[in-house]
Amino acid sequence: MHMTLALVTVMAAGLVPSAASAAQRESPPAVAPAVNGRVVADETGDPIPNARVSVTPGGIGRPVVLADRDGQFTLVAPSGPYRVVASKSGYAPAEAPAPAPGTRVVLRLHRGAVLLGRVVDEFGEAVSLFPVMVEAITDPPTGRPIATAQTNDRGEFRIAGLRPGTVAVAAVDLRSSVNVFTGQGRPEPPKRTYYPNATLADAERIALQFGEVHDGIDLVVSAEKPALPPVQQLRLQSSQLVLARGTSTVRGRVVAASGQAVAHAQVRLVPGVDVLQTRAMLADTNGQFVFSELPAGSFRVSASKRGFFATPGGTRNAEQVVEVGEGATRDDVTLRLLQGASLSGRVVDELDSPLEGVSVQLLQVRYERGRNRLVPSGTARLTDDLGRYRLFDLPPGQYVVSGAVGAVGSSELPGYARSYFPNTPNPAQAQFVALRESQELAGIDLTMSRASTARISGRLLNAAGAPTTGGSLTLVPSQSAAAVTSVPFGARIVDDGQFEFTGVPPGQYVVRADRGRSNAWTEGEFGVLPVAVDGADVTGLTLQTSAGSSIVGRIRFDSFQNGAAPMFSGVSLSPVPVDEDLSTGNRADANIHADGTFEIRGVTGLRRLQLTRQPEGWTLGEIRVNGVDATDRILSLGSAEQSLSDVEVVLTDRVNVLGGSVRDEQGQVAPTAAVIAFSTARDRWYPLSRFMRRAATGKEGTFSMVGLPAGTYYVAAAGPFPQDGDEGWQDPAFLTSLIPGASTATLGDADTRTLNLRLGGR
Repeated sequence: MHMTLALVTVMAAGLVPSAASAAQRESPPAVAPAVNGRVVADETGDPIPNARVSVTPGGIGRPVVLADRDGQFTLVAPSGPYRVVASKSGYAPAEAPAPAPGTRVVLRLHRGAVLLGRVVDEFGEAVSLFPVMVEAITDPPTGRPIATAQTNDRGEFRIAGLRPGTVAVAAVDLRSSVNVFTGQGRPEPPKRTYYPNATLADAERIALQFGEVHDGIDLVVSAEKPALPPVQQLRLQSSQLVLARGTSTVRGRVVAASGQAVAHAQVRLVPGVDVLQTRAMLADTNGQFVFSELPAGSFRVSASKRGFFATPGGTRNAEQVVEVGEGATRDDVTLRLLQGASLSGRVVDELDSPLEGVSVQLLQVRYERGRNRLVPSGTARLTDDLGRYRLFDLPPGQYVVSGAVGAVGSSELPGYARSYFPNTPNPAQAQFVALRESQELAGIDLTMSRASTARISGRLLNAAGAPTTGGSLTLVPSQSAAAVTSVPFGARIVDDGQFEFTGVPPGQYVVRADRGRSNAWTEGEFGVLPVAVDGADVTGLTLQTSAGSSIVGRIRFDSFQNGAAPMFSGVSLSPVPVDEDLSTGNRADANIHADGTFEIRGVTGLRRLQLTRQPEGWTLGEIRVNGVDATDRILSLGSAEQSLSDVEVVLTDRVNVLGGSVRDEQGQVAPTAAVIAFSTARDRWYPLSRFMRRAATGKEGTFSMVGLPAGTYYVAAAGPFPQDGDEGWQDPAFLTSLIPGASTATLGDADTRTLNLRLGGR
């Protein structure tokens, strides 16, 4: 069974009619009863607008609505027993039994209790991204949390919406280390440090009441230990490895780009390429470190610390290679780190009330999959009960700040579209935010906008037709659509393969199921289903994955220089996607055998067979499928019937060489300049095209490109490559901008061409 490619179009009244749906209309199903009610504050009886109302047990297809400005709501009663649940930022959830027919349910919300504090290490430094849990005191103890949170870069946590009860608070150390094992070889459970820095037996019992705030819940945990390679740790523990000793010493200091000391950074020293002889330590308060009793030799010394990044280029970097002789001391090693920035703000609804559980993330413009789009950059964070968020450990750059609900992990608040700073649902109107090193930028607030959103649901089947939950299931804006933002939706999926995406605004999408690559040359089961959303729910979809097509053939070296054929291990061959929407991201590399035969399995979508690596002095000559030239041709794959069993890939040593030099506007040599060669035929400007090449000049301002196919090329020298992703230089708009200042070169067969280029022009 191969993948389904039927386009599902959703109109205002529902799905496009089919024979099945027409038959259903002849006997309309019974209308499910409605549940009417109101959500109010218990203390005052005032209505609570925009409260989230749902049913329990929840699950795929269970109703979720928001109360109106008067706190009133209506939802469709599910089949089977249920209870009605209401929640709101800052309040403890409340629930009531299913009402009798014709009656209304009133849900009264209380302001929840709040716990807040900090987590620091033994040096007094804030520990970020550390889990904190609230555990109800029971007899016997369950050990299960009733609420959790994670610290920010200041070590702060806040847990709200708690019901009355007696609880303990613990920091949970999930940091793994291979030297923490029981005698049976199983990892020990994560260590829990209970407030105030005790075991559960000695933990402080905190009595919670509605509306109370308990602050100062501060905990101290151990600092993160220097990390050695796991295999080295195990061998050291079992005395199977002895560190080489000598009389040499390496000293140094870890500093920020500003020159200020970076205290307690992790420093690693690796001799040559022998990672099993790695040394690691924490720098002291002044950022100083020392490795003694070293053998003479060459060492890579590097530093890292959460919240810092490697500084690029030259001597201002976080890694250096040092040479030290026997009995000698190197004390001039300075490792520089770049401190990350932070950004914070508040998210509210249209009534200026805080929204909890909104996923806030940064987006950046990237040229990917043949288009410029806003794509996620870094990790999303959720807002707290006050609507506050804080993004941290951010590299300098230009960002768009965006908030969304309905994604997996965030709250499901129906009817809110993704919002962009400053307060617009339109990404084209978003304002870029510039961040500098170590900057703390506050006040980047968002207002979520009401919009028509839909739910997409269905069932996922594997290639054998059985329900499955394996692999990943995502919803992405279609590459063929005009969507500016490319942020995937995660699915909620249950054991019988049922899935749903919630809060989907109108647009063209693709549901992608990817069960993962089984080995380097087998892409694995994959399925895709285009979906058009126009405000109404899309239900009853079936997406079945396909085992894909196979590509089998041989590689041949065709020498005109009478040279010996190289090893096949120097060749990499891959089916490169033409349309990323219809292909897996787990692109395979051919399994090439010693006799030159190869195999690729499980391939789905439109592809071009391309060499991604070839031996020095060789280039692609041609690709033939069943004796027909298929070089640079698009191949349609996905079913067993579309498999290719007679593919010949020919490499030739008749190689074109394009080289030359680059000088700046003053006529001086231009080292590290960017040189781009691209075909004058625009239909060859596709991602990873062999008709486009980039290079950088060396110290003498010279460059060389080997293996470009025959044809005519624009060749241009420019400053730095675009910063909008690794593929940014392939952006047709960028290439077009280079043409006025470009030179041209025509290559035939085994040609050598030399050009003298100027930065910014001929």
